[in-house]
Amino acid sequence: MNYRSISTVLLPLFFTTILLGQPNTESVFDSHRNFKWHSYKNNDQALYKIISEEAFRLLDARTKNIANLETKDQWLSYQDELRGKLFGSMEKFKRTPLHAQTTGDIKRKTFTVEKILFESLPGFYLTGCLFLPNTRQSPAPAIIYCSGHTDQAFRNDTYQNVILNLVDKGFVVFAFDPIGQGERSQYLDTATGVSKVGLCTPEHCYAGMQTLMTGTSITDYFVWDGSRAVDYLMSRKEVDPNRIGITGRSGGGTQAAMIAAYDKRIYAAAPEAWFNNFKRLLQSIGMGDAEQNPYQAIANGIDYPDYLHIRAPRPSLIVTTTHDFFSIQGARETFTEAQRSYTALGNSQNILMTEDLGVHESTKTNRESVYAFFQEHLGLPGDPTEKEIPLFAADELWVSKTGQISSSMKNKTVFDLNQSYFLKTKLAKNELGEKIKEIAGIRFDRKLITAVYTGKLNREGYEVEKYFLEQSKGDYALPVYVIKKSDVKTNKILVWLNTSGKNKVLENDRLPKFLDANFTIITADLPGIGELYDPEFTGDGFIDGIPNNYAFGAHLIGKSVAGIQAEGIDVLMQFVTQRSRDSEQVYALVEGGVGSAFLHFASIKNTFSKIVLSDMPDSNRKLMETKYYNPRQAYYIVPGSLPFYDIDDMISLLPAGSVKMMHRADPNRKARTPIVEESTAIDFLLNE
Repeated sequence: MNYRSISTVLLPLFFTTILLGQPNTESVFDSHRNFKWHSYKNNDQALYKIISEEAFRLLDARTKNIANLETKDQWLSYQDELRGKLFGSMEKFKRTPLHAQTTGDIKRKTFTVEKILFESLPGFYLTGCLFLPNTRQSPAPAIIYCSGHTDQAFRNDTYQNVILNLVDKGFVVFAFDPIGQGERSQYLDTATGVSKVGLCTPEHCYAGMQTLMTGTSITDYFVWDGSRAVDYLMSRKEVDPNRIGITGRSGGGTQAAMIAAYDKRIYAAAPEAWFNNFKRLLQSIGMGDAEQNPYQAIANGIDYPDYLHIRAPRPSLIVTTTHDFFSIQGARETFTEAQRSYTALGNSQNILMTEDLGVHESTKTNRESVYAFFQEHLGLPGDPTEKEIPLFAADELWVSKTGQISSSMKNKTVFDLNQSYFLKTKLAKNELGEKIKEIAGIRFDRKLITAVYTGKLNREGYEVEKYFLEQSKGDYALPVYVIKKSDVKTNKILVWLNTSGKNKVLENDRLPKFLDANFTIITADLPGIGELYDPEFTGDGFIDGIPNNYAFGAHLIGKSVAGIQAEGIDVLMQFVTQRSRDSEQVYALVEGGVGSAFLHFASIKNTFSKIVLSDMPDSNRKLMETKYYNPRQAYYIVPGSLPFYDIDDMISLLPAGSVKMMHRADPNRKARTPIVEESTAIDFLLNE
């Protein structure tokens, strides 16, 4: 059963569309005859603006820091600093025996292909092929080939062409399957032989979201695989251990750059069609998928050039095209910055860049530049001209019996590894509030400037006042409805938040009950929801329609979607405070995944007499322990939170008896807060 079928029985409100736009007639930015406030026509980009503007601030600070590095000693010290920031989380891995085995071979006239299987981590198998030229130096230089985002991995025709040309020129080549590609599906349906979530980027992001919960990135596993590939080559007598190179294109370029930065045994590196920088990336296509976003990289002062700085002065070639969706300007800026460290370390000639006219593609000119680069720097002179070489059918290069490790043998997955490497840290209750703010990246520094009234919707028996809230940072305005019976004085305020936005509150059949009980209802769209949702936003991180690219971008800057939304709730509550009288009590009804943002706010700045949380899980830890989890729930979990706190921990900071939870997925699960039926929860709010 795949996660889509599982999802049909989980938490209905999570499975309504999370992010809904609203008809213009109900928009708070539409005041009369569809006249739209010009300054807020792009308000739907709020979540992306928050992420990108904070990223630009952090990147500017990094640029100033880099400008102060001049001497050799300063750059060497910076390299040590980078190693801790980029790869400190990989200290959990140990170089256990590879238990390498050859499952078959193919002999051609000029070379042999050995099909290789080894354990990157205990029980976690890597599949690859070793291409051995018949005529070669002894020992010979070797190149690791990293595959881009294709289901077939290195068996793809474009990648085979590069591999076979390198072999033809006398290089030993080891090409392997990245996680979630080729023969390494992490979510294989053994009955159908295909991935339950979709090979390649869907698998990367599905596994990657769970990994983020632990406070690390799936990047660690990708980089470790590449380093174990070096271990394997070092075990082969045919390979010269001092002449190892690495290359790959697109997603393979990502891997090649990161692996080469981590493993000092890689002498020459030529990542293709990836190098850029975070500023130009965020200005253009936005965040990539899971492994391309190391945990809190921008917050830790990391940018793309650092993958070259840490390698300096070992030879590196940036391979680009002029019209790639990865900005050529970003690549040029990265190259210019990298020249500074290479020059300071005495080898300015070892940092190179080649670019050719083209889109996101591999051009012959660029490929021949790669061949020439390795021929020069790995000591294998020859003609770099590319040849036409017959390719293999994909299934000829299968390493396992079935073409998938998970159906061929017992195999661990990233899901299993996350359980093994997850560590829980116990916090004292008096430390919890500050840790929640820190991990979620919450800064309550947005001050309400003005509540702008834009009109009224008349409904049968009640009215809806429309406002948008201008706040001090000015990056977005918060859309708000105030719903009340006409000419009726109320003494209670209900802050009602829904994962699909304020418009859903208007449609809720419980609304009349609260209005009849003389509540004034205040509801809002938080960043990424309703009128603050951008329907045109896209990216590789979408799973079941959920835009995980936002989650990837948020953790890069040390924030989270839930934390950003909690800051929006803070602006809303400033508005509520301005409207309320001292005698009025404030209650909350929160439905769906936005409950995570609400708890992150309330556990730090609680102002509510009573709270009902509807349709949210009682444990985020349980979600990490569920292989086919609900992707809509994961979207709202704060990256890095699970080692320190969970839902019940946040509830424990609220007054005893002030919170009720209803309609959760597992009514038999014992939780700190009792599970109640809907009618009981609503009565809890309605009755004094």
